Amino acid sequence: MEVEKTFEELLEEDDKKIKDATENYGDVEIRDALIEKANTYLKYRKIEEAMAVYKEALAKSVGVGKKMDIHFLILKIYLEHRNLDKIREHIELQKNLLDQGGDWERKNKLKVYEGIFCLLVRDIEQACQLFLDSVSTFNSTEIIAYNDLVYYTVILSIIQLNRQDLKSKVLNNSDVIGVLRERADLKQFLESFIKCDYRTLFQKLYLVVSELQDDTYLSQHRKYLTREFRINFYQQFLESYKTVTLFNMAQAFGVSVDFIDRELSELIASRRLNCKIDKVIGIVESQRTDDRNQLYQNALKQGDHLLGRIQKLSRITDQ
Repeated sequence: MEVEKTFEELLEEDDKKIKDATENYGDVEIRDALIEKANTYLKYRKIEEAMAVYKEALAKSVGVGKKMDIHFLILKIYLEHRNLDKIREHIELQKNLLDQGGDWERKNKLKVYEGIFCLLVRDIEQACQLFLDSVSTFNSTEIIAYNDLVYYTVILSIIQLNRQDLKSKVLNNSDVIGVLRERADLKQFLESFIKCDYRTLFQKLYLVVSELQDDTYLSQHRKYLTREFRINFYQQFLESYKTVTLFNMAQAFGVSVDFIDRELSELIASRRLNCKIDKVIGIVESQRTDDRNQLYQNALKQGDHLLGRIQKLSRITDQ
């Protein structure tokens, strides 16, 4: 039985390889030996030492592809430690390298890394689009399991996409179907939303939210996502009615009239639902906006989002 080598012994071997590569070979062999040493440091959770050696290896790299590979190793460390500024910085570096001639495989890999970063900073729209693009080209098992990628895609798409796109891009996606066979609750959650089966939808919502509580990337956004789910469900339901009784709406969702009353009142007060409640006769009345007003509201939201991204970029360039 072979005895496992100690950290010191492994490090000594790595140093010998680096010395041999330096004396007898070229930059490619030196870079590969340096990466091995950095991986040894990483295996023993010596993060700072590993990062320093990865950067040495980066200096010995010439091709765009090899540079991107090392940046991915560094990005993986920053993602694990939630260093948002460094993640953002290295994603931008990766995009610049892609512009210099990166290949499709690394471009697709970067989408997954950026999607995870968007999860961390709660950019749901961008994360959803990146994951949708990555489902059929996934090649990043070192950072996330494929089933988890599909799980995030479904969860975010229910918030971001309309029912038509949700059905064509997610429910009928052959890559997604295989994973949903193993996730019955998630499949029923998705199908009940598309079919407007709100009673089942609310039952499955509890299970989905419970699962979010232990999720690596979404647990910190659980309350936000739960609220966005409910807003989306109520909006979809109310789109079908000019007026509807609180009783009928409560029946559709399988909850009490008091619960629906409290929920809608809170969301109307925060301007997340465009309707009003007549409590005297127990009626919810939808208030439809005209197209020009909706376009104006969308332009304001997009403008705020763009200004936020510009401010984030300016903070990076000022460092």
